[in-house]
Amino acid sequence: MSQTLKVFLSLALLVLAVGMAPEAHAQESVCDFSGPPNTVVDVEGKSVTVADGSRIVTVGGPVTEIVFALGAGDKVVGVDSSSSYPPEVTELPQVGYQRQLAAEGVLAVQPTLILATDEAGPPPAVQQLRDSGVQVVMLKSEPSLEGAISKICGFAKALGLEARGEALAQKVRTQIAEAEALRANLTSKPRVMFIYARGAGALSVSGTNTSAHNMILLAGAENAVTDYEGYKPLTPEAAIAAAPDVLMLLSRGLESVGGIDGLLQLPGLAQTPAGQARRVVAMDDLYMLGFGPRLGSAVLDMTYLLHPEIPRPLPVVLRLDGRFETALTLIEEAGQLALLSGETSYTLFVPTDEAFKAVPKETLAGLRRSAISLQSVLSYHYVRGALKASDVLALNGKPLPTLLGAPIMVSVEDNTVRLNGTAKVIEADLMAANGVIHVIDSVLIPERPSR
Repeated sequence: MSQTLKVFLSLALLVLAVGMAPEAHAQESVCDFSGPPNTVVDVEGKSVTVADGSRIVTVGGPVTEIVFALGAGDKVVGVDSSSSYPPEVTELPQVGYQRQLAAEGVLAVQPTLILATDEAGPPPAVQQLRDSGVQVVMLKSEPSLEGAISKICGFAKALGLEARGEALAQKVRTQIAEAEALRANLTSKPRVMFIYARGAGALSVSGTNTSAHNMILLAGAENAVTDYEGYKPLTPEAAIAAAPDVLMLLSRGLESVGGIDGLLQLPGLAQTPAGQARRVVAMDDLYMLGFGPRLGSAVLDMTYLLHPEIPRPLPVVLRLDGRFETALTLIEEAGQLALLSGETSYTLFVPTDEAFKAVPKETLAGLRRSAISLQSVLSYHYVRGALKASDVLALNGKPLPTLLGAPIMVSVEDNTVRLNGTAKVIEADLMAANGVIHVIDSVLIPERPSR
């Protein structure tokens, strides 16, 4: 192992070509931040001016996501049980479920501000919170693009984070526009049936006027069930009559029925076009139906899932795999996503979320705070040239040269590739776009190299 490396764990990220970020263009403002500072009109039409946002309780998964995406996560002292993203929120005190709040549980964490949507309840509990003297900002929850934008802009205004709110809203709009552009020349419009499942004995199907229905439309598909609003229990006759091309579920729902094989054993589903072709797509619950700051990304991913004729770029392949959220977030925060989107051939060694769990929190926090530090970590491993998996295998016992001069030693034993003796490549030759992905099970944080 090179003496210039300080190994905390194993490998960070190897990229074989440096891309340039596209030139920024001025965009029309998305948010309307007119009016007094820190002041918003809540769901009841009342003007609320936030006086103290030093201790925030967020109620509702999308609300929590927005606050963290705005950079105010360090002020959050409690979340409701539907909040699961970003991962660090699971370590915060929980104050109950958003629809079944008890004022005592929320007030126990001594908040100065409660942020929620009109999904929070029951009304008596919400009124108790208002009567307690703690400020409550409650915005409308609407499962639509405009609804997501409105929540982002509203909470940004309340917290005095207008610039970040505008950037976040612009990002959502841009990603939705990217999805629309992808579908511009497509003729396919698959019929999709969304099944809400919590075990084989509890399945219902989405009609119109639901988050799932709106998500299907945003992804350029048709809801196979439009003769009622809301949800109704799944019946074999209705499933066959709907004739869906694709069955869509939440990830945990699909797991609850035993995966695709278990799903297709349920009455009627195997007889549908989707069942016969085994066309089943699933996404994380909050990601698909949250209509929060990740809406644009979710619509893009769903567009790729529902339209397989569209080639998937590397960031999408990594996102859809479900194991690389941490790596993608760090790369994006460092402004390095262009590295995954260029036309130059490259090989990418990507650590999984599981690998990042072993990284000391202070180290990971430092990378998040400093794009320069993360860029140093990434650039340390830019490899000279462009290699394929076979090229790496051929280096058994030899160094892999990097742009900054510190080589990475490659060893191969029993079809397992180890880098610097410890980083194990557990999956090779996964072809995607113009690159080759190698999944590794550990992470290396090197010392900043001397030049």
